[in-house]
Amino acid sequence: MSDASMGNDAQPEGIARRSRGLSLVWLLPLIAALIAVWLLYKDFTQGDIRVTILFSSGDGLVKGKTAVKYSGVEIGVVNDFRLVQSARELNGQDGVLAEVTFNRSAGYLLTKGSKFWVVKPEVSLTGVRGLETLVSGNYIAVEPGSGPAQRHFVAVAEPPAYVRGDGLRITLKSPRLASLNRGSPVYYRQLEVGQVESYHLAEDASEVDINLYIRREYADLVHRGSRFWNTSGVSIQGGISGVNVELESLASLIAGGVSFYTPDAQQHSPLAVDGNEFKLYKSFADADAGIPITLNFDRGVSLAEGSTQVIYQGIKVGQVSSVKANKSINGMEVRVLMDPTTDDLLSENTQFWLAPPTLDFSSGVNDLLKGNRIEVDLRRGQRSVREFDAHSVPPPRDPRVPGLHLTLTARNTGSLQRGASVYYRQMEVGRVQGMALKEDGSGVEVYVVIDPPYAYLVNNESRFWNVSGLRASASLKGIEVETDSLLSMVRGGIAFGSGPHDSKSAGQAMNGDSFQLYASRDDAMEEGINIYIDLSGDEGLKVGAPLRYRGIQVGEITAMRLTLDLDGVRARARLYRRAERFARSGTRMWVVGPKIGLGGVDHLDTLVTGPFLELEPGAGGEPQTDFVALAAKPEPDLADTMMMPGLALILDAPRRGSLKRGSPVYYRQVQVGQVTGYQLGELADRVYIYVYIEPQYRTLVREHSRFWNASGMEVNFGVMTGLDVHTESAQALLAGGIAFATPNNPEMGLEVESGSHYPLYGKPDNEWLLWSPKIELYPALEENFK
Repeated sequence: MSDASMGNDAQPEGIARRSRGLSLVWLLPLIAALIAVWLLYKDFTQGDIRVTILFSSGDGLVKGKTAVKYSGVEIGVVNDFRLVQSARELNGQDGVLAEVTFNRSAGYLLTKGSKFWVVKPEVSLTGVRGLETLVSGNYIAVEPGSGPAQRHFVAVAEPPAYVRGDGLRITLKSPRLASLNRGSPVYYRQLEVGQVESYHLAEDASEVDINLYIRREYADLVHRGSRFWNTSGVSIQGGISGVNVELESLASLIAGGVSFYTPDAQQHSPLAVDGNEFKLYKSFADADAGIPITLNFDRGVSLAEGSTQVIYQGIKVGQVSSVKANKSINGMEVRVLMDPTTDDLLSENTQFWLAPPTLDFSSGVNDLLKGNRIEVDLRRGQRSVREFDAHSVPPPRDPRVPGLHLTLTARNTGSLQRGASVYYRQMEVGRVQGMALKEDGSGVEVYVVIDPPYAYLVNNESRFWNVSGLRASASLKGIEVETDSLLSMVRGGIAFGSGPHDSKSAGQAMNGDSFQLYASRDDAMEEGINIYIDLSGDEGLKVGAPLRYRGIQVGEITAMRLTLDLDGVRARARLYRRAERFARSGTRMWVVGPKIGLGGVDHLDTLVTGPFLELEPGAGGEPQTDFVALAAKPEPDLADTMMMPGLALILDAPRRGSLKRGSPVYYRQVQVGQVTGYQLGELADRVYIYVYIEPQYRTLVREHSRFWNASGMEVNFGVMTGLDVHTESAQALLAGGIAFATPNNPEMGLEVESGSHYPLYGKPDNEWLLWSPKIELYPALEENFK
């Protein structure tokens, strides 16, 4: 191999050079490190804050959804939570630790003393809270503290009692809490100016400390000499002398409340400051914070100092403080302490009057024993008044009361009282304002007012009736007692409804319209005519005794008096409108009372309800209003029975025996008819016994039928045959009776018509008792029931 070729194959030698800069390989890690540092800085200065909150229960918490809010703004959210066993902060109870992420702007809230709690929908006596959570769900609320920064908290079970905002904070001392609660309102002249912030037992547990918050704009109303009293709910206190009923407002009725007032003598006392303590009185009277007024009565009145109340629409608004005769000794001067809330209503239009005691269960048992009271009609006016001329009797009516004012006329008012309710379909729609005698003394006028929402229910065809007291009816089935309500039983009441001829064209009632006040609903709804009935006077009938037809009452006796010659009684009765056809000639009526005899027992219920008059309509005669009542039901004669659908027969007998009207007629010991009457024959040689066979059994009587007297019993005795006693029935044994038999089919003969004669035998032949014909009964009766 040549040197030239070797020279071409040789490799060139590398030349080493020194780098003069940073390699690009390290640039990317450096940039990533710078970004990480920047992110860490930003997270530290602007990123979210992680906090843990320990709850006693996880109820209402939802991972990733439950928000944390402050002043309505969302500042955080629950990221996760876990169980904590035997948490020391919860006194060893299990808890739930929630991990919450807060916005960096809320960092100043996360300090020592901050309190967290879960907000849920809550309905309580003091109001409705957290209603927005029904849409957005439960959330966590925060009340900031004032210490150093903190990242672990323990939630509280209830929101903090402290009310945020600038205002006056004072403390009331009371022996009891009553119905006050956190959030209960504080009133000044019925205007809400604050609320109850919190309450707790005093250190010695002898009383309750109640902390109030008064809003800043009303803080100057509270002086060191101000008086506070409890207006929680309806406070009822008292005894025989009376009952105190106190109510500030509907809110205080539900949630409790406190009122305060500064007497005139304390208006210049220093203003209250934070931390001042006051006594909480039971009522404004105990607080001596009332407005003094004077009532002048024109005669002596029975009032008790310190117990007689002043009532406005059932609520106590004042109390009598002193009673004395006036300077002329012809009347009374009464000093009254009025509730401060009535200040603006004590004007020249306000009226006072003396109201007598009433029997009323609505205010408690003590009301049964309370004496007179003073009632007031508070009205705004042009000027404030502190002295009034009071009336010794209540005004019968007051046209200033809103509603429909009506006048009802009646002969008497029963147990109606002023203030009694007016009902429509047993719903209270008005009240009785008062009552007064008519100018001629012939009756009573009752003044009622219907509340405005119900005024449209009264038209010019409406009927009013008295529902006072009890209405009772008695019979052997029991005693039925009816009353509209407990209050109507005690203080009376009035009901109204549509009349019997009410039509859609009836016009609406107007203020001042007059209506008749009926004694009962039946009187109001029933119309009819009066009839007059002559009675002997010993029937036992009384006013109110019913007139009946087939067991249905068609009228009643409304009045009774002696006849002019004193030989009887004349009764006036009213026939209901649906029974006016009984007022015609031919109508018969008789007294129905208890009947006990051998034939049975009838109408035993009249021993309890009393006798009544049974009516039987005539055949459509001329109109008639005068009638004579029979002592008993008239028995049908032969002519009557001949017209009836059954079979009327005449039996010829040598004597009547023990037969009488109503004695049964038997076929094979089954009663198929009865004796309707009897009389002597034309020559007095026999007795005609009239018998009526019921329609369905008339085919049993044929031409050759045999009738015999089945009264009493037949006794036969023989040595070989023994003793044989025979009677048709126990009723026949006591009341008499007739039996008959019909021969077998070939010998029985044809059917007979009413008026046929048969001999009545003393006893049957043995052969008659063996007859057993096959006879189809008359089917017409069954068809009548289809």
